[in-house]
Amino acid sequence: MIDLDRLRTDFANTPLDEADREDVLRLLLSQRRDDDADLLRHLLAEETAAHREGWGVSEAMLLAALLLAECGREEDVWTLWEAKNASFDTMAGLDGFLLFPAGIAGTTAHVIASEDHPERVDLMTYMSEYLEYEKLTDDDIRDHIANLRSYHEG
Repeated sequence: MIDLDRLRTDFANTPLDEADREDVLRLLLSQRRDDDADLLRHLLAEETAAHREGWGVSEAMLLAALLLAECGREEDVWTLWEAKNASFDTMAGLDGFLLFPAGIAGTTAHVIASEDHPERVDLMTYMSEYLEYEKLTDDDIRDHIANLRSYHEG
């Protein structure tokens, strides 16, 4: 049984296998708090590492990316971008709209301001091409995230 309260305070010292991570993420789907961003970053990083070695995109990876994007923090774009780039399958399987956790303007401004980040140019290129192709607005992104949440809750 997962003790979510204990995990929230001691996730770095709590080993979780893939099944445990998925169980935690399912709990967080209904019990996520605003202060869970650090835990979600950790879980997404664990999923990203696992996906560099395997095929496909797990339910846990999709949930971790969704829940982290829902936190709405612009700095999480880097963790989400790393997850998207874990493998060919994650590049195709993780939706691009998740790369705008703080909306289009806020996230884009953060990436532009991150002049020293080694992935800045690649992410800016992806974001601009994605936005040009999809013609997204912040409302579209919120709708996509709500639909993805509904899918996982159903």
